[in-house]
Amino acid sequence: PVRLAQFATEGGPRITPRRTPGQPGYLRGGADGSITFEQRQQFDYIRTATKKNVWYYRDRLNTARGPCTLPVLREAWVQGIIDEHTLVWGQGLADWLPARNVRTLVPQIRTLEVQAATFIKKQFVLKPALEKIRKERAAFRTSHQTWQVDNMF
Repeated sequence: PVRLAQFATEGGPRITPRRTPGQPGYLRGGADGSITFEQRQQFDYIRTATKKNVWYYRDRLNTARGPCTLPVLREAWVQGIIDEHTLVWGQGLADWLPARNVRTLVPQIRTLEVQAATFIKKQFVLKPALEKIRKERAAFRTSHQTWQVDNMF
């Protein structure tokens, strides 16, 4: 059986398969989709453990960086050093995992302030710099009118 999910995270409602007891992802909520007190406690515990943990991440050259706290990871997110595909490790993890696979980590990094700072950086720093480079390259191409192969040697 399939049911309509009431609270989809992105893009409105979506169809999700109904889970039965014993299946991964089954929540013992009420008929209205609410979660139980025990589930809320478990979620709060995981969120607190994620927040207080000391994290390490691998940069684009696969070099381990850290130890880092959440504010450092937030700054690295704004600077574009890490994203949800970056490998992270912290106490309690057996191996390096993508940040999106660590429960509650990405939502704790991508707070409203981080999203706003990332938007501002893209719009007012990166976008004008890219436009300037594109204009310079276009001017170079029109002024020289040569093939790229001719410029190689």
